[in-house]
Amino acid sequence: MSFADHKITEFTHRITDLPDQPTLSPQELKARFDSSPEELRKAVNGICDEGERLSARVEGIVTDTFGDTIDREMLSHELAAELDAKADEASVAKRLTSEQTARENADAALQSTLLQRCEVYIGTYVGLSTENNSGTVNVPQTITLGFRPKAVLIFTQGGETSTGNSYVRGGLCLDGCPIGGSRNGAYIIDEGFVAESPDKNLKLNGLGMTYYYIAFKQA
Repeated sequence: MSFADHKITEFTHRITDLPDQPTLSPQELKARFDSSPEELRKAVNGICDEGERLSARVEGIVTDTFGDTIDREMLSHELAAELDAKADEASVAKRLTSEQTARENADAALQSTLLQRCEVYIGTYVGLSTENNSGTVNVPQTITLGFRPKAVLIFTQGGETSTGNSYVRGGLCLDGCPIGGSRNGAYIIDEGFVAESPDKNLKLNGLGMTYYYIAFKQA
């Protein structure tokens, strides 16, 4: 038999051919419903059997003709070159996949480092430092939180108007990276953070000014 011998052009029985009120017995009706799936099962199994027989015949031909293996020298130059190109493509694809996996793992590790869960604390403080003719009188103020924050975001309640210009004071203070650099405007300590005002352009502790802060504690 061949594969074509298992082709189904039409089922022997079709449910749509039955009258609206079938007069068949229950056993006959069930057999009618099962007939088409059974024909399909037999056809598929026949195709599988033919495939196995074909595979066995091809394997026998290859063994009889070439022995157990096919050497590269047995191939034509064109086919050998095509197979070499395919092998090179597979090698490149494997290397790219490996590099992509490495990048994804590195990105995942970086995200795991950066995206840490934090608890958020919100509060306010009122500035203490003043300015006089001699400059700024710096009165450092410690805002106690009871923990060493990972970061603190500070900003004023509203804009400060001076010489016709409006300023909003504030900034982001990271652990080990104070606002203002060496001229500290604010920096983190073990129990919270310290707000200073050595520079009027920073002015994170101006007298009577209300400041809001958001402190981040690593969970």
